[in-house]
Amino acid sequence: MKLGGNLANMIILILVLAGSFLFLARSPLIHSTVERTRPFKAALVDEVSATNPDPYLKVNVTNTLTSVGYTVDYYGPENVTVDLFKSLPSIGYGIIILRDHSTGLTGDVIALVTSEPFDPAKYVNEQQAGLLVEARLSSSNTTYFGITPTFVREAMKGTFPNTVLVVTGCAGLANSEMAQAFLAKGAEVYISWDQVVLANQSDGGAILLVQSMTTGHAIDDAVASATLNAPSSPLYSSQLRYYPLDKGGVILSFQV
Repeated sequence: MKLGGNLANMIILILVLAGSFLFLARSPLIHSTVERTRPFKAALVDEVSATNPDPYLKVNVTNTLTSVGYTVDYYGPENVTVDLFKSLPSIGYGIIILRDHSTGLTGDVIALVTSEPFDPAKYVNEQQAGLLVEARLSSSNTTYFGITPTFVREAMKGTFPNTVLVVTGCAGLANSEMAQAFLAKGAEVYISWDQVVLANQSDGGAILLVQSMTTGHAIDDAVASATLNAPSSPLYSSQLRYYPLDKGGVILSFQV
């Protein structure tokens, strides 16, 4: 009888533990814990300031993020190199804002432009494999190395820790190739414009987006509000979008 009693007690204990596990797996508390795995560390990568500096954006975004508990690293154009992009996932940023020129509206692959002048004799293997391309800015006669989705997948070191990634340049979401590459490296959601965007519109949109996300608004609401209220362009009808669409409910965690 004693053996049978012990067996019955063990079965009851297993059932209780299984029930507790199912309850916790569905609990909002567990969801909050997952959200908090995103580090309270942000980066503003500012390649564009080489031609269009915006100190107000730098100060505003930095102050907004630090006010809710994030530390912010700023990378000026002199730091926006191929090697920086290689190491970006391994640094552990929960939020990355790439104030970065990008290409991809003419049928070419979407590429994020670095500040590193193009040299056909440099990174030869990466060029041949399609990881790096030559990118030209309309405002400069110099061409630069641009990183492709293949570079993100194959050359970046480490993985992003549930990172929210904001690309403020043109056409970062003209298609989903670059977004998919960053998600494959661990990013949780990728936000960018779907067409050409002027600097004042992209900067204003970035400021509004960060302000909205850091006041408790979900990604979908923050993106819609930033698109609506950013300075308009008489030439382009660009829209901020996010990818994937099932991440619209993501809300940033704060520590204040």
